[in-house]
Amino acid sequence: MIVLGIVGAPAGGKSTVAAALEKLGATWINADLVAREVLGRRNIQVELIAHFGDEIVDADGSIDRARLASKVFGEDDSSRAALRFLESVIHPPTRVEITHRLEQIESDTPRSSRTRVAILDVPLLFESHWDSSCDEIWYVDSSWETRLARARKRGWDAAELQKRESNQLSIEEKRRRSQRVIKNDGSLDDLYHQIERYWHDLTQSAGNLDTDSHGRCEND
Repeated sequence: MIVLGIVGAPAGGKSTVAAALEKLGATWINADLVAREVLGRRNIQVELIAHFGDEIVDADGSIDRARLASKVFGEDDSSRAALRFLESVIHPPTRVEITHRLEQIESDTPRSSRTRVAILDVPLLFESHWDSSCDEIWYVDSSWETRLARARKRGWDAAELQKRESNQLSIEEKRRRSQRVIKNDGSLDDLYHQIERYWHDLTQSAGNLDTDSHGRCEND
C-alpha cells in the first residue's frame, strides 16, 4: 500500500485533488470529516463545553463549529491557547481513527491485487507528524487571490482566511517538504491532467518497491 499525503494552504483545493485521486482508484481519508465525527461524540462535547462554555452549543445541543472556530482561530495568545486545548482533545482520537482506517485499507487489499493508494488529506499533516506515515507528499499550490475567491464561497473573508493560514506551517515550508507540486490556478482540465500524470508515475513506480511488514513501501 502507498500512503500519499496531500497538503496546501487553506482553500487551496486539496479536497478537489483528493476527490480526483479517489476517482482514479485511491481511498480518500479526509481528516476534517473524521474530526467532525469525533466532535460528535458525547464525551468530547462534554469536555469542550466544560472548557469553552455553553456559548459554543447550538440550539439542538450539539457543538456549533462556527462559534468554536471563532474561539480558536486568531493571532492573539488567548486564541492560540484555545486552539492548543482543542487540538489536545480532538487530535488523539482522530489519530486513532485514521490509523484504524489505514490498517483496514491495508487488510482489505489482497497481495495479488494492484497497488492500493490511501490518500491522507490532513490539514496539519506536518505539524501532527503524519508525514512520517507517508510514502510521498503532494503540495497543492494556489495563489492568494484564487484561495480567497474559494474561501468567500465558504463564507470566509480575507481576515478569516489569514487567521487560519497563520495557524499552520508556512506554505513555503510545506512546498519545500513535498515531493511534487500541483499547480491549481488554472482550469480543472489542467489540474486533472497534472493529477493523472503524477498518479501514473506514482502507481507505476510502485512496481519497483517492496512492501515492508508495516505496509509501507521502501526502495530495494
